[in-house]
Amino acid sequence: MQEEKSKLKAFTSAVTAAAQERAAKINAETEQLEREAMEAYSADLAAAAAKRRASALADAKVRENKRIVAEGLAAKRSLLQFREDCADDVFAEVRRRVLELPEQPEYGNTLKEQLWRALDAVPGARSARVLLRREDMRFAQSLNAASPGVRLSFEEGGFSLGGLVFECAEKGRKIDLSFDAALEDLEGRFSEITGFSLEGADGQ
Repeated sequence: MQEEKSKLKAFTSAVTAAAQERAAKINAETEQLEREAMEAYSADLAAAAAKRRASALADAKVRENKRIVAEGLAAKRSLLQFREDCADDVFAEVRRRVLELPEQPEYGNTLKEQLWRALDAVPGARSARVLLRREDMRFAQSLNAASPGVRLSFEEGGFSLGGLVFECAEKGRKIDLSFDAALEDLEGRFSEITGFSLEGADGQ
């Protein structure tokens, strides 16, 4: 009887030990799975956080670039407007002075200087036609006297602000020194000076 109890006790101990070993193994496996799951979850969280940070940074960069582009475009427009305003003021003052010049006492000398400039540009000219405004035909005699050796004819030109146009058929030259042409050329130069490209300022 004692022997049977010993055998039963030994069997029970063996079964208990086996169960404990199995439980310990299961616990270890469970803990390992939990650690792996937590690590994977943490990695997923970190990846998601990194993705959100990257997306937020990208959005912030886009917004900042748009702000910079908008401010740059506004600055360019302001500068363009300022330059146009300055050019308009300067051109208006030049035009005013040009319009007043024919009324000044020195206007006759201005026409003589223009004639001499034209003659210097066409050396050897023996005859030429000079176009003047109708109201400037009174200067024809003094202009003719200012160019000895060159036969000049005078006709009314199609311009209105003053100055003269010099035509030399034998040299095939026409020199437009009218104030109309000068102002037109000046206006074109002001347009070039104030021209300002906005290309590339839209962020494209």
